[in-house]
Amino acid sequence: MDIGSLFEQTVERYPQHTALVYEDRRWTYSEWHQRVRRFAQALADLGVRTGDRVAFYVSTSESSVTSYFALQLLGAVAVPVNFRLSAGEVAEILHDSGTRILIYGRYLAENALKVQERLHGVHDFISCATDSAAVPPGHLHFDTLAEQTRDRSEPRFLPSDQQLSALVYTSGTTGRPKGVMHTHANDVAIAMNCVMEYGLKHTDIALHIAPLYHVGGMQAFFIPHLMVGGTNVVLGRYSAARTLETLQQERITTLFAVPTQIQELLLDERFKRFDVTSLRMITTGGAAISAATMQRLHREFCQNIYNGYGMTEASLTLLLHPRDALHRPGSCGKPTLISSCRVVSNDPQRDVPPTESVAADEIGELVVRGPQVAAGYWNKPAQTARKIRSGWLYTGDLFCKDAEGFYHFHGRADDLIVSGGENIYPREVEELLYRCPGVQEAAVVGLPDPAWGMIVAAFIVRSDPGLSAEVVDLHCRNSDDLAAFKRPRRIVFLDALPVNPSGKVLRRVLVAKYSAGA
Repeated sequence: MDIGSLFEQTVERYPQHTALVYEDRRWTYSEWHQRVRRFAQALADLGVRTGDRVAFYVSTSESSVTSYFALQLLGAVAVPVNFRLSAGEVAEILHDSGTRILIYGRYLAENALKVQERLHGVHDFISCATDSAAVPPGHLHFDTLAEQTRDRSEPRFLPSDQQLSALVYTSGTTGRPKGVMHTHANDVAIAMNCVMEYGLKHTDIALHIAPLYHVGGMQAFFIPHLMVGGTNVVLGRYSAARTLETLQQERITTLFAVPTQIQELLLDERFKRFDVTSLRMITTGGAAISAATMQRLHREFCQNIYNGYGMTEASLTLLLHPRDALHRPGSCGKPTLISSCRVVSNDPQRDVPPTESVAADEIGELVVRGPQVAAGYWNKPAQTARKIRSGWLYTGDLFCKDAEGFYHFHGRADDLIVSGGENIYPREVEELLYRCPGVQEAAVVGLPDPAWGMIVAAFIVRSDPGLSAEVVDLHCRNSDDLAAFKRPRRIVFLDALPVNPSGKVLRRVLVAKYSAGA
């Protein structure tokens, strides 16, 4: 099964069911299918063939999802690009992927023109401007192509399930983005996994406020709802107020939101004015969520809360179900139906076999196997060979598995703090900080120190403006849950933590900015 066939199968089963809602427009599956086919024909007329890479540099919108599924019908490879990236960063991704066509958002014409100046390998540029008069000379207009191209109903190319469906670039929390190769088999497996784990139905109405250029938004939320004939409501530009309004207006049943968005929704003063009783499920992931936030979310918003762990290379690998969410708020749950997981010795000096599991409650590296594990990294065979061995993905994430089989995240292996010869895991310090009244968000990193090698530094976003470093320090000193050498030696208050679009904290940004001499 390929993604294009999955789409057409849903169209055949639910032709008159509402497929997509964006701004003030609604499409049934039949109507949207016609639009997708016309745009696919337009791309074919421009010379796009199976295996060609086509990028879309667009905010979450109708044009981004229409582009994605048009490419699936052609057997071409979708390259979703973060619309927040600069022209130089976009050009780097397009060059690396060998992109043939760039589809860009209505507010991104200036950056698209800069990319065109830098990069001469891109054959065509397609603007999603609302008005065709705003399209730069020499560029094409998305709506004109999608509305006026004649669908000649030519036989559709059927890719094998091992051909690429997408190149999804990593968010770069630890370095430069890499193109992760998703096959059709990967993405169908991810969608089926989510349908089964979440119990999705054709009556579900999903609200998309998280980016669709990441696996968590598209492969693990949009496609699963499409698979069952559900309705996908695409918000566009995110705000807490618009989200609350849409939850009520569209009678949303399922929501995927990163923890920072959940915090914003709960802190919005208008929160209690909206009727969100239609919401039957919230799923989150990408970053830690505090026990206090989880309890309030459960009490005031929705009782069915899922907390998932995954990565671009293997989406939705672990899942904490609602029955366990309140009792184990710090856990990522257990392996999903299609996932095999182990925690193995973390030894960077040698290739640790997947059979070398550590004891219960001992910290090691999480390794994953399953049909959702991506084929590797585009143009990077050496990195692929290091990360995927004998079918097991070495995630680089530190976990422990308790006696009851629940997995607990302890941070990236690269984030380990070695202070005075002792290993300190940021997550254990952060969990203590989250229990301090007045702490809304916290991130812990190691900063260089001439005496200790590294010192523990805590960066905190306050919910109580009166919270002081002295109060935080006293909270840590009075705790029996943290050894003295693990206590933060430096405490910095910030208005917001630097995060990527997935909500993951960019620790390297904190290290670079606050290291001595920076």
